[in-house]
Amino acid sequence: MPSLETKGLLTECFLKRNDPREVLISKNNEILEEQKKGAIIGTSSLRREFQVKRKINNFNFKLIRGNVDTRIKKLNDGLYDGIILSLIGLKFLGLEKNVSQIFSTSEMIPSVGQGVIAVQCREDDLEIRNILKNLNHDETKKCVNTERNILKILDGDCDTAIGAYAKIEGEKIYVEAELFSLDGSKRFYVKSSKELKYADQLGKEVGIILKKKSKDSYKKIICMFYSLDR
Repeated sequence: MPSLETKGLLTECFLKRNDPREVLISKNNEILEEQKKGAIIGTSSLRREFQVKRKINNFNFKLIRGNVDTRIKKLNDGLYDGIILSLIGLKFLGLEKNVSQIFSTSEMIPSVGQGVIAVQCREDDLEIRNILKNLNHDETKKCVNTERNILKILDGDCDTAIGAYAKIEGEKIYVEAELFSLDGSKRFYVKSSKELKYADQLGKEVGIILKKKSKDSYKKIICMFYSLDR
């Protein structure tokens, strides 16, 4: 979902968050630490690749595409030694029996909004907005908006290697976020909290800190060349 709203549309309804954790599915049901040197790990996410490299940096990463059962078939066909996916997708499909290892949200910080279903509607459709207001899970909304505010400050998109996860405990909201440079060689990390009433500010502050720390090393630089010939 884009970090910035499309004009005329609103995203105000967030269903209660499902499990946001990441998992490994591997041949012979081996965990990451048991994989051989040079093992081929499949993922379509730079964030996941860089997170794994921080733990163990002797694997070969290979892009993997297709829906979940297609990816599992590619693993079983021997094209990969392991693949990394989100746990909730496997649960929805009844495929969690294939999981070899589950990573905590601190071991592998999930992507912004991972595990959440959000509902978008037209800004001028008051009837639908009132219906969605009754479906909204307020705690999830506060957490996801905190995460999304980090992404907005960074002008992040689907190619940005960033993880952010917020949770509420009592009257405080906590967030853990990490951002990687384009090549994954540098990691910028922030963990912070605020009173729940300041939830909107928390994500923005964390985003600003990450932006300053990274010095835009996570962004692609687009060069434009102009001909001097007329």
